[in-house]
Amino acid sequence: MRYPVLATTLLAALLTGCGGSGSGADTQPNPNTDSDSGVSYNGPAPRNADVSAFKIYIWNNLVDAQRCGACHRNQTPAFVQTGDINQAYAAANPLINLNQPAASQMVQKVAGGHNCWESNPQFCADQISTWISAWAGESIGLGGGTTELEDPPIKDPGNSKNFPADPTLFETHVYPLLDDYCSDCHQSDASTPQAPYIASDDVSEAYSAAQSKIDLNNPALSRLVERLGEDSHNCWSGSCDNDADNMEAAITAMAGGITATAPDDDLVLSKALTVDDGTLAAGGGRYDSNVIARYEFKTGEGTTAFDASGVDPALHLQLSGDVTWEGGWGIRLNGGTAKAQGNTQTSAKLTELIRATGELTLEAWLVPASTGQDNAHIISYSAGPDARNLTLAQSGSNYQVFQRIGDATDLNGEPALETGNAPLQASLQHVVVTFDPVNGRRLYINGELNPAQDPVTPALLNTWDNTFALVLGNEASSDRPWDGVIRFAALHNRALTAEQIRTNFAAGVGERYFLPFYIGHLIDQPGAYLVFEVSRFDNYSYLFAAPYFINLEQDIVSNEIPLAGLRLGINGRVPDVAQSFATLDTLIGGDGYSEQGETLSRLGTLLPVEQGQLNDEFFLTFERLGSHTHVHTEPTPLPLPANEYGEQPAVGLRDFAEINASMSQLTGVPPTHGDIPETYQRLRTQLPSEENIEAFMTAHQVGIAQLAIEYCNALVEAERDGDTTVPPLFVGMNYNADVTSITQQQWRDWVISPLFERMVGNGQARQPARADVEGELEDLLFNTNLTQCSGDCMERTATATKAACATMLGSATMLVQ
Repeated sequence: MRYPVLATTLLAALLTGCGGSGSGADTQPNPNTDSDSGVSYNGPAPRNADVSAFKIYIWNNLVDAQRCGACHRNQTPAFVQTGDINQAYAAANPLINLNQPAASQMVQKVAGGHNCWESNPQFCADQISTWISAWAGESIGLGGGTTELEDPPIKDPGNSKNFPADPTLFETHVYPLLDDYCSDCHQSDASTPQAPYIASDDVSEAYSAAQSKIDLNNPALSRLVERLGEDSHNCWSGSCDNDADNMEAAITAMAGGITATAPDDDLVLSKALTVDDGTLAAGGGRYDSNVIARYEFKTGEGTTAFDASGVDPALHLQLSGDVTWEGGWGIRLNGGTAKAQGNTQTSAKLTELIRATGELTLEAWLVPASTGQDNAHIISYSAGPDARNLTLAQSGSNYQVFQRIGDATDLNGEPALETGNAPLQASLQHVVVTFDPVNGRRLYINGELNPAQDPVTPALLNTWDNTFALVLGNEASSDRPWDGVIRFAALHNRALTAEQIRTNFAAGVGERYFLPFYIGHLIDQPGAYLVFEVSRFDNYSYLFAAPYFINLEQDIVSNEIPLAGLRLGINGRVPDVAQSFATLDTLIGGDGYSEQGETLSRLGTLLPVEQGQLNDEFFLTFERLGSHTHVHTEPTPLPLPANEYGEQPAVGLRDFAEINASMSQLTGVPPTHGDIPETYQRLRTQLPSEENIEAFMTAHQVGIAQLAIEYCNALVEAERDGDTTVPPLFVGMNYNADVTSITQQQWRDWVISPLFERMVGNGQARQPARADVEGELEDLLFNTNLTQCSGDCMERTATATKAACATMLGSATMLVQ
């Protein structure tokens, strides 16, 4: 029995239904541009819109002889026959599940190794699943279909063997085989390093990497065993089966030294699930009609990131340097020479298709490793450090967009579009760059348009070079490294509208499941479940979020049932931490229930990946559910160690990055403006590197003063030049006036008061008195001859303003937190 999930799918559907496609019917999907198929269709017209959508998304993509056309034009099921598209449609329908594209028989067949046209069967399966999702979106009108819950298996939480913190058992039994036979590749310092680093010289690193490949409860199902026996991967003797048996024996010996953990019999327990027992969230809700290159990083292994756009030629990327796969789809680039690069031949389709429209969108889900990276190229279509068509880069806490635009920019795409006010964060962000000949370059972050204005006049893209290569995480020359995670990347040959961008942001990213935990046996209500949205947060943890109650067999639940103290369990035990839902105390059912379910919480929490996604088993416990109760006793906290350093200050300092960002915010001057980036880089090591106020030194204050002077100089000079990209602060100040002609009251009105209002503010719980602050600035201006002059008295006006600004900006009101 199937029922729609609650919040996430409905939001995506509503956004799409309200115009997520922006320009609507006049925007057509890109055709498959493969010129080698030699297949044209001259049969009867599609009898309705659904058959037409089937032809666009399924038939056109699979009819090629290199895919399914060699057999299934004539062989049953003839779902790519060329005689009658309506009959092909009829043949395909039994093989396709529009509500669960990944569960389609066609997808599962290819995933099992049947006639994949690439090196990885899972990629081919994912590609067909993507095309089915697109067809579902066209047919159902929901941008890829909605997710419907499938009844999960009903099973009790079982005993489970958990990996000990100490790697001794692994080092004794399993590591010797990995070290002897896998170290040529699966080490970070190997000549051709391949993740996971299960044979690292560091046993702890190898142990951490190998855990997701080992099944302690059923060693024969361990990926390390299957890789040898089923895949014949890197066998070291004359028999892969023998090598697989040896690996299984080593894991069995390791598991034999571990005692299984079982849940306490007194707990009020739901039934148990693994992640794969849940329902995979549909990939719907996105606007992808004009995608020409797309990377979802679903394969999770190997050295190729596949282009899943379906637009030929496929622009696959080769991973090199220190690149590792992230759980839940993504790649982590670890600086240095790490990158994912396409070749120039397949990259040429970007120039061809983007020049044809004169528009583009670059879209990515990113997790920068830090805000301290400069001149770091995230995604680049270029030839090296000095020539490019398009680049998204990081500069500190800001994004930069370099793009070749006719004669308006140079061959390096400068001047760049640069964000201000430090929008870049070291957390997951949806970043979108658009360009069209009317609006120029625009940049959106998490669905919102950044206020940065393109400094160049829009023009044609006729100067783009088709000999460049697409590179993620670096430059083709490997000298602009970026450190972070890319979870999704795509290029479109149309400029997405703001509404389409918000639609794609709302759709989210990565592999997500809905896990319905059965509780019907506890409340005497068949079909009753508590459902969590679950995704991989990173290689080491799962994100459990937004639980809700639903009955898959009843549209109405009239009885109110008490629920309190909800906790998550994993592998036979209930962790003492990460229990965000333990404070729940509510009633489920009754007036709060609808056929779509009943939301319990919007919160989320992280649980560790212990045995890998295939093996980790989860369950729920309750302090109260219906008539069942169990008193949960919190563990006694460990006593805090004695403070050997004595009483510590209650206040701290901003560190170097926070100081730079704060000065930019207070003055309104972007950190990329003028000489500020160079000054900051020169002074960064002279600024505080930690928040401990007792570590503050005289050299720190000197560095802060110098950076404050540079920001205030930039602010005043922008006001003098009429630069509207920097918002004015000293409104009314006439920098062409003789300094001696400005009265003290005018200094108070035009300089002193604005500085206090902007950089100190009013109504704070703890702040210096206004009279004291203004008194200090008056003393500086009026009693130190700053506002007296016998030479260039007009220049002295700007100098005095800068001095007052720098005094206020570099003070403790900015530094102390």
